[in-house]
Amino acid sequence: MTESETAVGIRIRVGLLPEAAGKECLAIAKESVVPVQLTSALGNRKVEPLS
Repeated sequence: MTESETAVGIRIRVGLLPEAAGKECLAIAKESVVPVQLTSALGNRKVEPLS
């Protein structure tokens, strides 16, 4: 994660959940929410993906 006065950059990773290792893939997408601690409120800053 990176922060500036105008934007917050977040890296999104896609992969297997630890409890799914070695199990059959059911091709079901699962969405997760992960809270992040910012140094200051998001306010009007944009959230941008990091590559």
